[in-house]
Amino acid sequence: MSKQTKRTVLLPALLTALIFAMHIALPTIGAAAKTGRIAFLPFKANAQQDMSYLTSGIRDMLASRLASEIGLTVIDKGVVDKALATAGTPTQTEAFLKLGKSLQADYLVAGSLTALGSSLSLDAKVIDVAKGAPQSFYATAKNESEIIQSIDTMAWDIGEKIFDHKRPASAILQPQAIGPQGAQAQPQYATAHPDRAFAGRTGMGGGSPFIYPKGMTGEFQKTQNMKMTLQFMEMADLDGDGQEEVIYADYDSVQIYKRDNNRLSKVGQIPGKVGYRIHAITVADLNKNGKPEIYVSAADSKEPHSFAFEWLGTDKANYLFQDVRWYVRAMPVPGEGIVLAGQRSDSDKAVAPGIFRLELSNGALKAGSAMEVPDSVNLFEFTIADLDNDGTREIIAIDQYDRLKVMRPSGTVLWKSDDFYGGTTRFIGGIEALGASKTSGQEGSARFYIPSRIIAYDVNGDGQLDIIINKNLSTSSRLFENMKNYPSGEIHALTWNGLALTELWRTRKIDGYIVDYLLRPNADKKGAELLVGIILNTGALDMFTEQTSTMLIYQLDFTKKQEQ
Repeated sequence: MSKQTKRTVLLPALLTALIFAMHIALPTIGAAAKTGRIAFLPFKANAQQDMSYLTSGIRDMLASRLASEIGLTVIDKGVVDKALATAGTPTQTEAFLKLGKSLQADYLVAGSLTALGSSLSLDAKVIDVAKGAPQSFYATAKNESEIIQSIDTMAWDIGEKIFDHKRPASAILQPQAIGPQGAQAQPQYATAHPDRAFAGRTGMGGGSPFIYPKGMTGEFQKTQNMKMTLQFMEMADLDGDGQEEVIYADYDSVQIYKRDNNRLSKVGQIPGKVGYRIHAITVADLNKNGKPEIYVSAADSKEPHSFAFEWLGTDKANYLFQDVRWYVRAMPVPGEGIVLAGQRSDSDKAVAPGIFRLELSNGALKAGSAMEVPDSVNLFEFTIADLDNDGTREIIAIDQYDRLKVMRPSGTVLWKSDDFYGGTTRFIGGIEALGASKTSGQEGSARFYIPSRIIAYDVNGDGQLDIIINKNLSTSSRLFENMKNYPSGEIHALTWNGLALTELWRTRKIDGYIVDYLLRPNADKKGAELLVGIILNTGALDMFTEQTSTMLIYQLDFTKKQEQ
């Protein structure tokens, strides 16, 4: 019997036995039993493999624990499933409340299980039907053998936060699930058993999640899952409190989050213009007033309609410009600092030749001097850096065929990769940019795909700039022009050896589509955080279907020596 088959057989049996034991042996501890009806919806799996044996067990275990400890009446899951078959699976709070009322439930529980390599994360929402107020919970497990402990911890956390049911001292000594968003939750590793906290190892064989990991620690953390289709991400101190906010962009809004270790709490949202999808955001303080601006590049299927704003808190913004006919990007240029660069669309295609420095006057943008980059390069495809410290700039770019290049500003190609890098589902142009019917027969302009950023930073401490770039893995997405789907990916660090970019390190395979990533150096420059935004594997092939996103957080130590 294979290892996979043994796992599939033994784990459901273990879960079933444990659930049965809970029903007959668990005492009611602490506060008096609560009355009320609670419905558990099927848990969704975000994984490449079949995880139904786990999601079913999680649903039953949570129900059993809360029924035993809190005294709630659990609505038969057959009744819940029948209601879902009639009404459809809810996605918004209003739909959950409607379902709850139809089931005569006082509380609803919905959630998901995410697999990243051997590690698992569990997200759940508990909705008080009378109050209409959902609260979120989060727990993690290093592997399947620890998932039961994580479920148990989450159940105690729900009992404590929702029902004011005190957990016993023995339960406090377990790793803590993270409570409602915005609550003062304990840090993930503040536990009596740090060896059981989520280590986040991806790939096979254990150990570090990096291959040839010069300057890497062996673990990463993960934020909670979010129901959104991540398009781009940034970080900046937007409110001047000394702490950087996390800035996410989905198709039609910019969302702002406070970060507490690996927990994100939403504090603001600025909508884009209806009908124009966001494909990139950048952040810079170009007006030098001490408050970073967010530059949002958005477009329909024909032309850009971009905007920029300063965030004023919650859902308020001070707009610098709106509805401008430029794709925009705030980017570093050696010797100049951060500049606002732009590119226009053409009458018959999504982008026109020429990238310009942009000047802002009275809420309008006008073209300044042209950027010294090859004509073949589009606005979001390159970065500028002196890779060999000879005082001459190189253009590091990725083309529409996912080949990485090093070029002179004149266009002379110094090196071109044999391997594919990048890989993205973001695009401008094309009739489907607005979600138009795929069977309408309409013809649009050719798609131009928007890659993730190319980061230039000295990651091995030799005084020479290196390159950090993603490599999303999918053979079919490179064969078919308009069918992009990336089930997994890696982050690579490359260094210039005078002839080519060669590998310094790479992460082990990450299950999910790598959307974007950020490098945040520590104050002493001896280390950094590498933050990787991904869309989890949900099985949904329609790129306009809302998906599930999360962020991984790696710690980099530039003082460590090369591991052999």
